[in-house]
Amino acid sequence: MPHFNLSWETFDLQLDQPFTIARGTKTHVRNVFVELHSDGMTGYGEADPNKRYEEDAATVTGYLEQLPATFFDSVASPDQLHQKIEHLSVEPVQSAKSAIETAWLDWWGQQEGQPLWKLWEAPSNITPPTSYTIGLDTTEVMQQKVRDAEDYPILKVKLGTDRDREIIKAIREVTDKPIRVDANEGWTTLQEAKDQISFLAEQDIELVEQPMPAAMHRAMTELKAWSPLPLMADESFKGDENLDQVATEFDGINIKLSKIGSLVKARKVIEHARERNLKVMIGCMISSSVAITAGALLGTYADYVDLDGHLLIKDDPFTGATLDEKKRLVLSDKPGLRLAVNSD
Repeated sequence: MPHFNLSWETFDLQLDQPFTIARGTKTHVRNVFVELHSDGMTGYGEADPNKRYEEDAATVTGYLEQLPATFFDSVASPDQLHQKIEHLSVEPVQSAKSAIETAWLDWWGQQEGQPLWKLWEAPSNITPPTSYTIGLDTTEVMQQKVRDAEDYPILKVKLGTDRDREIIKAIREVTDKPIRVDANEGWTTLQEAKDQISFLAEQDIELVEQPMPAAMHRAMTELKAWSPLPLMADESFKGDENLDQVATEFDGINIKLSKIGSLVKARKVIEHARERNLKVMIGCMISSSVAITAGALLGTYADYVDLDGHLLIKDDPFTGATLDEKKRLVLSDKPGLRLAVNSD
């Protein structure tokens, strides 16, 4: 078996504009990039930790530092790698787990001489069109962001404020495109959620992501039974929740690699979600093309794709999946995930 060398680097990704959601504003994110070297090939992965899940760059690097030097040397298959990661006697850090698994899978595809999507027998190498996120700001700035995103066929609008209706009305003044809204747990009572969704249904909104706090299970069950719009679980679904229970509260799940910690696991979860008639969205944190390309592999199995994290940063340090004219992510025919350091 080959010997692997794992290395990593912490990097601040600067956002093109301040990005605001119901929980706060970011001007940059601190992500951790990993490289896995063996037999003259390098696989890449990215950890994009989020404080909502009690992770940051320090917890990621702390996890990586505890990996045994020979950890990857006896791995022969994706399933074996996933099981080995799951059984580590190390406090789990989901974004770090995803990063090292992605790096190995990228390397493995190169070793096999095949793109990962072909090795996995994915339905396609092209995802549905990605939405483009409009972060919270003044209504005038949000309107301009919509104008600037004219090439994108689907918009995702952040809500969860005391001026949600004002925002949607303002955006509807400048576009009639499909809109998905994400409240980021911002509506804290059942009545507030119902009032907002009633309004949104009149504004031709496609779906609502995470309307209420994840802990409000009973209220979410009532809301789902009543809602005229599809409801998607984000913060309510990290990866280990009972999907039967999730299906009583939501119409679909948003899978993010930084939450679920594994491409291998995510693919199995998608199968289980289909068995329960749950729709599947593949989402992302703010990240480079490394994490986005890994997400795009899952996106080929999905109903909805929200993989625009790399579009929100100033200088993407990597290249990976490309966007076609319909804003679908296209995975390469080259071996692995075809990730490369951006030389521009």
